[in-house]
Amino acid sequence: MSKPKIGLQDLPPQGGYPAFPIDRVKLRSYLKAPWVIAGFIAVNIFGFRQYFENRKRLRKEYLAEASAELAAFPIIYAENDRAVLKHMKQVYKLEEEVMKDFPLWETGTFLGIPVYLTLPEDTYVEPDPVSLYPFTSPQEVPLSLQARFLF
Repeated sequence: MSKPKIGLQDLPPQGGYPAFPIDRVKLRSYLKAPWVIAGFIAVNIFGFRQYFENRKRLRKEYLAEASAELAAFPIIYAENDRAVLKHMKQVYKLEEEVMKDFPLWETGTFLGIPVYLTLPEDTYVEPDPVSLYPFTSPQEVPLSLQARFLF
C-alpha cells in the first residue's frame, strides 16, 4: 500500500473558483442583412439576364437544327425510295431468270394478274418486306425486317 501524503491538502484558491460561462455567446456576423439581401438581388438580376440570353441562343440553335432536319427529310426519303426501286429491279431480273422455263409466267404479277388493278402503272406503292426478299433464306433477311415478322 502506498503511504498517505503528508502535508497540506489542496484547497480552492482564495475567493473561490471563477464562475462557469453559461450565458449565450453571440456569433460574429460577417455579413449584415442588408448586404445579404443586396447580394441576393444582384445575383438574381445577373442570373435572369444570363438565363434569358442563353434561352434565346438555344432556341435559335434548335430552330436551325429542326430546319436542317426538315430540309433533309425529302432527300433522305427520295434516296430510300430510289434504293428500293433499284432493289426491286434486281428482284424482277432474278425472277425472270428463275422462271424463264415457264412460258406463261409474267414477272411482277400474281398468276398473270397485276397486283394493283385499280392503280395506274406509274403509281409508286411501297413494297411489303416479303416482296423485297423473295429468293433469300430467313437468315439473310435484314434484322430490321426480321423483327417485323417475329411480332
